[in-house]
Amino acid sequence: MLSVTWQAGGEAGVRQVLARMAGLSNGAILDPLIRDQAASAVIGCGKENRKCWCASLMLWVNRKVKFVPDATDVELLHDPRLMARGIAQGRQVYGDCDDLSMYLAALLKSIGLRPVFRAVGYDGRPFQHVYVRCEGMPLDSTRDSWSVSGRGHVETSVLEQVV
Repeated sequence: MLSVTWQAGGEAGVRQVLARMAGLSNGAILDPLIRDQAASAVIGCGKENRKCWCASLMLWVNRKVKFVPDATDVELLHDPRLMARGIAQGRQVYGDCDDLSMYLAALLKSIGLRPVFRAVGYDGRPFQHVYVRCEGMPLDSTRDSWSVSGRGHVETSVLEQVV
């Protein structure tokens, strides 16, 4: 399912989109395909190594999903279940930062982790990006796997939404 989200302006609009993202991610956590993909991604981690689970799932998303921005002035949200099915069928799966974050959050939550969406603006600009935090780690699958989100930039606008 692809959802076009029309949002209010400013912080209210960001909160609206984050809530919709949490709803889509939570709706996917019991999907057997989401759980199977999460289990496959963390197979090399220890039974209780939650930070390894987080890092392994972010790497999974990095490998499986191509970053492609939305059209200008439109906020598209790809259902994580749709993304999981595309991956299972060997199709090219794509999305922007909110799509990658929702898929990652669904994978994380499906194996008992507690992800949080973090919407940010950098260097005094309004909200422009979203990524996931889990187990105290920034998990930004649109950036280098091991970098801190926005390295070199200061997060000046921040909103969080528990998934």
